[in-house]
Amino acid sequence: MIQNTTHLISLVEKCREENDIGQRIAILEVINCLLPTDTKLIIPSLITNSCVDNILSALEVELLPPIYTHL
Repeated sequence: MIQNTTHLISLVEKCREENDIGQRIAILEVINCLLPTDTKLIIPSLITNSCVDNILSALEVELLPPIYTHL
């Protein structure tokens, strides 16, 4: 189970708000360091803003509880 979920989510939000790709990658690396070994990300050496956004979206799916709707 992932610990410090609230802190990780705040880092994801901070990363989404950042415009500089270098800063975004730095925040993503911090997030990766805080993840348990079995959920660490494989970050490519050549990374774009779009790639960072995709990684952040996947992280949010893992970190946030599912939202169920009753029909």
